[in-house]
Amino acid sequence: MAARFGFRSPRAAYDHMKALQRKGYLRSVPGLPRALNVIGPPKGIPVLGRIAAGQPMLAVEEAEEFLDLDPAFFGGGRFFALSVRGDSMVGDHIQEGDLVILRSQPEAPAGEVVAVLLEDEVTLKHFHPVQDGVELRATNPAVKTIKVSPEESLRILGVMVGLVRKV
Repeated sequence: MAARFGFRSPRAAYDHMKALQRKGYLRSVPGLPRALNVIGPPKGIPVLGRIAAGQPMLAVEEAEEFLDLDPAFFGGGRFFALSVRGDSMVGDHIQEGDLVILRSQPEAPAGEVVAVLLEDEVTLKHFHPVQDGVELRATNPAVKTIKVSPEESLRILGVMVGLVRKV
């Protein structure tokens, strides 16, 4: 791999191979230390990290795993999943550790549950455009509404279309 892609360091090739394994393109063969099987593109919905259902948290996007779900079940579009941290959405039965399935889209109707990027932090809330900006509302009465003025940076990452909970 180092020769093929022009890496000078064997470590660079090793790191790329490990990244391909994490992303689901390669699988190691048990009992054979340097043997790998090419699997091809992963199927399913990528789990891209965590999302705060509470105070916004730093956004990091890297596929940790893939849910073995057919994206067509949720209709058309591109989908991703995020693991929930916090309890601000318990009124919608969204709990810590749940995986929310989101359709990637830059806009949302009022009242939808959305993943929103604020500066470099991401949170899960109900989206409500108001006259002086946007309100991001929780369904836990103990959590305050986040008010975002038009001057602040807000980007909708996706609209919630499903939920997966391990029991």
